[in-house]
Amino acid sequence: MGAREVAVSVVALVRSDDAYSNLLLPDAIRRASLSPRDSGHATDLTYGALRWRGYVDAVLGLCVRGSLARVDDDVFDLLRVAGYELLIRQEPPHVINEWVSLTKKLFPRASGFVNGTLRTLSRATPKDWRSRVVEGMSQVDARSALTSHPRWIVDVFTDLVGQSEVDALLDADNLPPVPTLIALPGLTAMPAGAIRTPYSPFGFRSSGGALGSVSGIAEGIVRVQDEGSQLAALALTECSSIVAGERWLDLCAGPGGKTALLASIGLPLGVSLTANERQPHRAELVRQSVKPFTGQVEVLVNDGRVLCEENPSRFDRILVDAPCTGLGALRRRPESRWRKSFDDLAELVPLQRSLLSAALGAVRVGGHVAYVTCSPHPAETTEVIDAVLAEHPEAERIDTAPIIEKIAPGLADARRGTAAQLYPHRHDTDAMFIQLIRRTR
Repeated sequence: MGAREVAVSVVALVRSDDAYSNLLLPDAIRRASLSPRDSGHATDLTYGALRWRGYVDAVLGLCVRGSLARVDDDVFDLLRVAGYELLIRQEPPHVINEWVSLTKKLFPRASGFVNGTLRTLSRATPKDWRSRVVEGMSQVDARSALTSHPRWIVDVFTDLVGQSEVDALLDADNLPPVPTLIALPGLTAMPAGAIRTPYSPFGFRSSGGALGSVSGIAEGIVRVQDEGSQLAALALTECSSIVAGERWLDLCAGPGGKTALLASIGLPLGVSLTANERQPHRAELVRQSVKPFTGQVEVLVNDGRVLCEENPSRFDRILVDAPCTGLGALRRRPESRWRKSFDDLAELVPLQRSLLSAALGAVRVGGHVAYVTCSPHPAETTEVIDAVLAEHPEAERIDTAPIIEKIAPGLADARRGTAAQLYPHRHDTDAMFIQLIRRTR
């Protein structure tokens, strides 16, 4: 099985099983025994086809006679990957022969159809296709089509950053991110030759080679973690001086990356740390994440709201990394833009509000809560803060941007009212929202 076949198989499973490409692809690459070069090719084809699905589908719709709905799903998956390679990677037309050969192997009856469709696609330039796709469209619909984002996401991002900046944000979502790592403080130092990230004091990028070969990865003291996630956890540790005996809670801890960073900073200073996760399989990921701190971190499986109600005024610091739409991590989760919808907010927002409200009841007077989402959507961020604090006069916002800037000297354009808001096009991080809150009485 070669790189193209691996990509097609993963894209098909993402569609048919609602699976996650980042979980499927590594195993598919291992089973196919791909070389490092072919592994890179399969990775690019998989994530690229998923990321650019909307635009590629629009072009394929112009290449196929009749409705795309009549095309077999598995054949359509192959066309999406092939279309990505021709339209976005702009590989020369001779790769069509490779795709036709693969079709003959996988779907023999469709080989003529695939050949004809891809030949039609290759007769126009990528620039010509862009013009044809948006013909007659409004500016917003054209932006949605050309950047391969659902219209509702384009609308949200435009409201957030404005017309002059939204294209840069959408384009950043379509650039494969360079993996960022963290060397957990107190457990290890950055490997020799590592390239420091600009903001987190513990973040770095590998100077080359497979991530699995980076020193400390196997032991769990070095791990992949977006710089925005690092800053979100660090904000809670830097909002006030840490005192021995403090109790910390990571309320929605899975998969455990922020928990491990909190542990590496707090435990040596005499802090006790509890990590809670409602879903058992994600709680297991938390346990794996805190293995370097064996026996020192309590991992619970519970509804966070119930846990807080049962522990009033117990904790000094609580991280509420709330479940959200994940609109801030579209560059890392290529299929998620097609799975999320505006309707998801109807379920998520009440949960976010109830989790934050519960956390404010579980934090002691003078203690701090960090409300964090990997989404910049107002309904999940500022509106949650406004609604919850209106019901909790005993709590107040803390101006968070200066605390983030203290951690990350040189960080600019991160202020959003009293919160901090990161963006991929400004900071090369996920679009993390961070608001610190203090309970005053």
